[in-house]
Amino acid sequence: MRCLIIHNPASGPSSDEIHAFAHALARPGDEVVMRFVGDGMEAARATADARSFDRVVVSGGDGTISNLLDCLRDTRVPVLVFPSGTANLFFNNIGNAPDIAALAKTCRDGHAVQVDMGELFWEGADGARRRHGFIIIAGTGFDATIMGKAEPAKRDIGEVAYFLSALQTLKPDVARFTIEHDGKVEELDGISCMIANTSVIQNGINLFPGCRMDDGKIDVAVIEPAGLVQLLPTVIAGVIDPAGVTLGRPQFTMFQASEVRVTCTPSLNMQFDGEIIPDNTGVFGARVLPRCLDILVDEFSPLAQDSSI
Repeated sequence: MRCLIIHNPASGPSSDEIHAFAHALARPGDEVVMRFVGDGMEAARATADARSFDRVVVSGGDGTISNLLDCLRDTRVPVLVFPSGTANLFFNNIGNAPDIAALAKTCRDGHAVQVDMGELFWEGADGARRRHGFIIIAGTGFDATIMGKAEPAKRDIGEVAYFLSALQTLKPDVARFTIEHDGKVEELDGISCMIANTSVIQNGINLFPGCRMDDGKIDVAVIEPAGLVQLLPTVIAGVIDPAGVTLGRPQFTMFQASEVRVTCTPSLNMQFDGEIIPDNTGVFGARVLPRCLDILVDEFSPLAQDSSI
């Protein structure tokens, strides 16, 4: 087996575990190649020859994983996601067993399912159109503000950085969101407009009940105007009913689409998969890229329920 491992050594507190994984994976006759992304090795270069390998392992935080998977879409190479970041939300949504021996077995077994990505477009201040694939959530407003404030501290204190960032944003900015989708135009005021490919965030809370990464849709949610204290009903609903089946998500207006275009007035901060977009005009869109990734899963993954595993 030829396996390519692409790792971000500047990722979260579990960064060194990728070396133990490589040791657990290798067998006589294998070829295991390790590449380290960062200065001098961008995602596009690291993945350029991915089709020549039997497996690709992507290791890092959600931002790193997003960048690498955006380059690996439509290659049809089986990809294992290894959790080396702070939150590891995409890995948690896949649902594989997290210990190193189990992940090595999953990689060798080679059971892959095809899943979607989202694709985000936005206009920069210079009028140029930019794009990036996303695997978790892209959006503008409150969520982007929290992630931007958490960025300097998240490597040192982990997920606590997001909680502290939220406490520093007691009165989020409100904007008018004009959302075009499926031949409709909706005008909604809110503190955030989020577009999701996956739904489970910290503490196992399903932010978008019914959202799956293999359903050929993106999920859109606008959070109604509220301060941090006024959002308590939604927070409590998430704690009591993490799946969102009984209580739903109060203060959220949600729908599904294949493609959307959003105008945010005034423009607010934007992000995709925790990566901040510093240059935007408040005009953006997103669409689903259906079943463009082949993700390796084990029998514990909810994605395996619709496969032959």
